[in-house]
Amino acid sequence: MRRHQAALIILGVGLAGDGVVRARASLVEVVAGAALVISALPVADGHTLAEWAAVASRFLLRRRWSDVAVSVDGSSVSIETRGRATVRVHRLAHVGRLDLSGRDLEVADALASFVDAVAAAGDDQHLSLHVRTAPGGAATALATDANASPPPGWTRDDTLAGHIVDTPGVPAWLYERWSHVRTREGPRAVLRIRDFTGVVPHHSALGRVQLASDQCALAVHASVVATPRGLRLAERSVHGHRSDAAARVNSGFRRTARVDRSFARLAQRESQVAAGRALIRVACFVTVRAESLYELVGEVQRVRAALHEAGVREERGRGRQAEWYCAQMPGGPGW
Repeated sequence: MRRHQAALIILGVGLAGDGVVRARASLVEVVAGAALVISALPVADGHTLAEWAAVASRFLLRRRWSDVAVSVDGSSVSIETRGRATVRVHRLAHVGRLDLSGRDLEVADALASFVDAVAAAGDDQHLSLHVRTAPGGAATALATDANASPPPGWTRDDTLAGHIVDTPGVPAWLYERWSHVRTREGPRAVLRIRDFTGVVPHHSALGRVQLASDQCALAVHASVVATPRGLRLAERSVHGHRSDAAARVNSGFRRTARVDRSFARLAQRESQVAAGRALIRVACFVTVRAESLYELVGEVQRVRAALHEAGVREERGRGRQAEWYCAQMPGGPGW
């Protein structure tokens, strides 16, 4: 149970109970208490009814149009929309099929070492990896801060940023709808990965998405935490989880298998951070492209089916499509 759910339930039960017990209480008090309790119920995408009401209210009140501008000045790429991000974009040199040559493991190890080096540098940085598939092939881009050098195998290609954000060299716009955004190139729908815990170990989850549709783009954003701060956060998480578990046991509640698995993951994370690995906060988006709304619906269904088969849970982002579309761009403007 999350904090706002507990607050709504406590407040709702208090109001309704006061309205029932107290003499000559107003019926409005009882109805308001019941409404607060109902608003704490989860409905879809892991959100409660109160959260959906807040999302719908913000959607109705904000403007529908957003401008997108991409400028290249020779040293970096500036992407300006609901926020501003300045990055350097690097293209991966694809050589045949990576999964058959074994080079995918080399690329992954190089990226992991690169992220560890960024964390050891002592500054928080934002990195993003973008894989754009199309009928003619795929392009993989790495967006880094202006002062970061890419790992081996990546070459500088700032022009790739315009193709990733659907603005190849010209200013563009977004028009937000409830379940998609419309750009100059056509409608786009953005899904956000919520949970990878259902994926079978040593199996590719996002690879199935690329096989399911040739009109999608993957964006993996990583907020790299500096090593000293990462150590403090990892230790604090383990200590807090251990204290909560001890309090539950002392209160007479049994430790569940889910609690034990969660503690094991936190302990493993703490040991890896102490060994020099980077602590990162990850967000993964899947952007589905189409030329018409009817085609977009079919593509989204295929992508969602592939995610479910892989054991991945996703969110549709209804009422937040423009926000997510901007957040999945290189550098995450408005992140």
